[in-house]
Amino acid sequence: MLSTKGASTPLHSTLLRSRRRVEAVIAGGGPSIVFQPIVRGHDGAVEGYEALSRFPPGGGDTEEWFADAAHCGLGPALDRSAVVNALKESARLPQGRFVAVNLSAATLLDDSTFVDLLIDFGARRPLVIEITEHAALDDEDAVVDVLAELRRGGVSIAVDDVGSAYAGARQLVVLEPEMIKLDAFVVHDMKGNRAKSALAELVLEFARRTDARCVFEGIETDEDLETARMIGADLLQGYRTGRPEPAAGSGEIGCSQPR
Repeated sequence: MLSTKGASTPLHSTLLRSRRRVEAVIAGGGPSIVFQPIVRGHDGAVEGYEALSRFPPGGGDTEEWFADAAHCGLGPALDRSAVVNALKESARLPQGRFVAVNLSAATLLDDSTFVDLLIDFGARRPLVIEITEHAALDDEDAVVDVLAELRRGGVSIAVDDVGSAYAGARQLVVLEPEMIKLDAFVVHDMKGNRAKSALAELVLEFARRTDARCVFEGIETDEDLETARMIGADLLQGYRTGRPEPAAGSGEIGCSQPR
């Protein structure tokens, strides 16, 4: 708990404001959730959806909200609130599609009952946990153990933002994910960029050699789509193939078939 005693400092005031904002969102039943389709590379059919959090305006983007929550000690609480909302809202999505949710390793280690909730949901609909750390894991052994428990319960693991995260390569080796998400920075404008294309091909080859599937994120243009399909991407995600939308309860949401 953040103490409010003692002399106020700029850092203390900032943390206090962040804490109050995050607490207000959680108390109000937030964050709200939208779902972005993840489609097959070869035919554009929807295989699943990533649940994405949305926050009140004026507090920065989604990444800033979660960073603020972590800094003021509410990271796991905001993670849990977002995921519980996502799992509830996913009941309105078409059956048979997987749901991917973002979680920090710290949240998984924080509450064993939350892990049980994830396993229970995974028994009813395919569930993918995207590990969001952009730095070295504090306790790799404990993280590996809890991921093994989730896998025994039928939940799949993804490593997010590969190609940009500080510890991405190490996490690929340590976590052995079933899904690898290639960062949008690498995917966007790959055409004509030898470095980006080469990195995408290397990550895709690594995925295939480790029996994982590779999602190319950040597909925003026809050229991005064409290049990703030419390289052989397993799965695609981005505005060109489907925009984030609230769960509609019927039909596919936001799906735009590749030409």
